[in-house]
Amino acid sequence: MRSIYLAACVLIFTAFSFSAFGQIQPPVPDPTDFEVTAVFTENPPFVDGDLSDEVWQDIQPITNLTQVWPNDGAEATEDSEVRIAYDRDHLYFAFRFYDKDPELIRAKNLERGGRNNRDDHAYIGIDTYRDGRNAYLFEMNALGTQDDALVTDEKISYESFSWDAVFISETKIDEEGWTLEVSIPFRQLRFPEGDELEFGLMVSRMINRKNERVLWPAIGMEYGGSFGVLAAASQYGTLKGIRNIRRGNNIELKPYVISGVQEVRPDLQNEATDTDYTYDIGGDMKWGITSNLTLDMTVNTDFAQVESDNVQLNLSRFSLFFPEKREFFLERAGLFEHGNARSTQTFFSRRIGLTDQILTGARMTGQVGRFSIGAMNIETGDKLKQAFGSQSVNNSVARIRTNVFPRATVGSIITNVEQVDGYNRALGFDTKYRFWTSSEFNAWYTKVWDNTDILNDQAGHASLQLQNDTYEAGGSFTSVGANYAPALGFVRRLDMREYSGNLGYNPTVDIAAIPGIRRFNIGTDYDYIEGQNGVKQSTYWSGSISAEFSRNQNITLSANREFERLFSPFSIRPDAIIPAGEYTFDRVGLSITTDESQRVFGSASAGIGEFFNGNRTEFGGSIGFRQSKHLHLEANLDHSIIDLPITNGEFEATTVSTSILGALSRKLFAKALIQYDNFSRDLQANLRVNWIHTPGSDLFFVINTSYHLTGDNEMLFDPRRDMIMNSQAAVAKITYLIML
Repeated sequence: MRSIYLAACVLIFTAFSFSAFGQIQPPVPDPTDFEVTAVFTENPPFVDGDLSDEVWQDIQPITNLTQVWPNDGAEATEDSEVRIAYDRDHLYFAFRFYDKDPELIRAKNLERGGRNNRDDHAYIGIDTYRDGRNAYLFEMNALGTQDDALVTDEKISYESFSWDAVFISETKIDEEGWTLEVSIPFRQLRFPEGDELEFGLMVSRMINRKNERVLWPAIGMEYGGSFGVLAAASQYGTLKGIRNIRRGNNIELKPYVISGVQEVRPDLQNEATDTDYTYDIGGDMKWGITSNLTLDMTVNTDFAQVESDNVQLNLSRFSLFFPEKREFFLERAGLFEHGNARSTQTFFSRRIGLTDQILTGARMTGQVGRFSIGAMNIETGDKLKQAFGSQSVNNSVARIRTNVFPRATVGSIITNVEQVDGYNRALGFDTKYRFWTSSEFNAWYTKVWDNTDILNDQAGHASLQLQNDTYEAGGSFTSVGANYAPALGFVRRLDMREYSGNLGYNPTVDIAAIPGIRRFNIGTDYDYIEGQNGVKQSTYWSGSISAEFSRNQNITLSANREFERLFSPFSIRPDAIIPAGEYTFDRVGLSITTDESQRVFGSASAGIGEFFNGNRTEFGGSIGFRQSKHLHLEANLDHSIIDLPITNGEFEATTVSTSILGALSRKLFAKALIQYDNFSRDLQANLRVNWIHTPGSDLFFVINTSYHLTGDNEMLFDPRRDMIMNSQAAVAKITYLIML
């Protein structure tokens, strides 16, 4: 309790200091040079990519889009026009993207949520609350293929793109370039009360073959680089003139029906298999309680359609991290972030439903004044009828965060796991201050306790990063207790105090001086890790230099030195044990990537050096082929050759994967992922067919198979003789979105 009291005092003092500091510092100025007024229409456009609709003819377009990359602040090499209109239910955008060579426009992705970044594409960013921190992102490529994301605290991550909005986008490619029309229902957005609204706005265009991104308003590279600027909500322009719109009932129902069959071999030494048949129903509900608050509810949740994890091999003594991929947990996931990502997270949603089925759950998120709030309650167990009983487990998390002045926040999080034989609870505080352009101060603290008193421990972190588009320097301190174990968190390493520092220099190069190279990235970082008792455990130094080419290629040379003190042996493989002791090893590596938007693209990497008093040589690569908009192929290989001075210390570690994406249209596409690793010797295949039969509604057909290879050679096998089926399953699932 004293630790919690101390943390609370620190948080209150920090908030007070920020508030006082904010009174003498000028607020981040609004980009008042960039304002646009949306035009109301009683005759909305028909969204088909044809800009001949009457409403677009009399609207003065935005034309002053400015380069952010490759020539920050320069005029765009191709002209663009953006027009904005609205009626009582929708916000409309019309884009005319001129192109002197329209036959070179790149447009091959038809998969919703797929790799639009490999095509010519556009973004719309909308900050509905004008808080300068959070925003909605809508992405469309030159075929009209959609993706969408949620910006949280001016950041975009992998999880950000898992929000799925229901909106319409259509395009046409013609002799002048390409056009894009977009219709965004107001019911998909959350915004303040009031008859007249004012939003933050950003629009972006990517001319892929030139690796050129242009923006309105002009936001410089110092705000996060050529991609990170999309999340710089504090620098968005202003969209005015939206009045008297209909907010609607904001109720969405999404029931599902699922049926499938699964065959499993419990014992590889036995030919007998078990077969199970599945018939089930369930569903989700989304209710916009107010224009600021959204309630999501789920019953008998099923994630059969979720993509398989990528195979990873663990050659360290710490846990691997597998990212969350389930839609229910990914929407607004950024709000619940607390701790060091992928290292020491207070909340990691993948812990929910890891061993038991999710029976029912609810989540509320929203904005109340300056406060962002989120709460989640999930019941897990074996059967739906056991929900809220002694045989189920209750998982809950509550999060609150507020602005104390522009670009600065403080917040708190609470997690709780309650079951019949005990509980595990965590209470955390955090603060973040983004200043200058991309510089940031970040701190957090979490205390955990449970009914056994064994896992009562704490963790905390503080860091300062000074950064612009050319220079960066930073330092951090992280402390994790020996018994720190939040039941709903992810902790990679216990019992440590880590001191870290980094320096970087990223100069832009005059293309006339060094043809082809646009930017160098030179950096170094150092980590020193000791136990809570002050005894040195690990050190890590790395340095790298990379060159970014104007056509989106990259080459990187790196070197590192690592020290590890093992206080006890650990198994790098079941039959290979590295003894306790002190180890120092040096390594060098080289990697090359080519332009992923090309018809054929790839990457290659190689590394060599010492490894626990032995040697490790590794190489890997990938190759991709975009045959057309209907077929994409990719293959990946990672291979390590290990030679250690221990029993069974000579071995290889290999993962191989192949993905095939086939698409008939933007509404019907299929993806196959085939993977193999020589540690488990399992050959796995996942096939997922998705038909978007109506916007927001899907029919999924999923096939999963797994075979174990029994031959003597880890790399070579005869599939007619050496393959034993582990499991195979086929599932059909249909969802239907009902808007009320």
